[in-house]
Amino acid sequence: MSDPYGQNPPPNPYGQGPQGQNPYGQPTPPPPYAGASGAGGGYGAPGAFPGGSDPLPPKTDGISIAALVTSLLCCLAPLGVILGFVGLSRTKGGQRKGRGLAVAGIVIGLLMSIGSAVAGAALFIFADSLVSLDDATAGQCVDLTKDDGTVLMREKKCTEKHDAEIVATTTVTEDNLEAIKSSMGTFCATLVSSEDAEKLSGVEGLEYNAIIEDPKDIEVGHHMVCYVESDHKLTEPIL
Repeated sequence: MSDPYGQNPPPNPYGQGPQGQNPYGQPTPPPPYAGASGAGGGYGAPGAFPGGSDPLPPKTDGISIAALVTSLLCCLAPLGVILGFVGLSRTKGGQRKGRGLAVAGIVIGLLMSIGSAVAGAALFIFADSLVSLDDATAGQCVDLTKDDGTVLMREKKCTEKHDAEIVATTTVTEDNLEAIKSSMGTFCATLVSSEDAEKLSGVEGLEYNAIIEDPKDIEVGHHMVCYVESDHKLTEPIL
């Protein structure tokens, strides 16, 4: 219908069309839910993580750990070497962590095994060189280790530097008990033959001494070893 005054109606301030369009325009449709027909992207299937999940890192090999631990124990060091080689095979290709532990177990185990073997050999040699009161004989040359009344004798070659030379051995009896208690050194001099005494007198600075099982409580049956020593090292046999 025309305006009787010849004027057109003013435009709708909200932009509504002649067919009753929404004055605010068409609303933006919401994004489709994941899994809806024809929709892509979104959040994926329930329980899934975007981009997938990383695989779990490899665990540290227990055998390799055991190799390192046992290699540090002197008695179990050889076992540490064996476990180290087993650990190397188990960590090959990165299937397990701990290859460095296996290598360390092998190296440390080898060093500890060698060190233990050397120490054991040295201890055996030292123990084998000890002279007991029962086994001592006249003419043996020895080094002496004195500690708080205890004396250890270690056999030495008489042509090498040594501390003393054994000149006699005896066993405590009822007859000599009091003489030994009075002075072991003096009693030792009575045990040496005149021929040996002459040889000993030719060396300056010698004095008699003795070792007995318990010098503070001498009893019948105790073994006693008599020796001569000087304030300097001896370098040759005397008897």
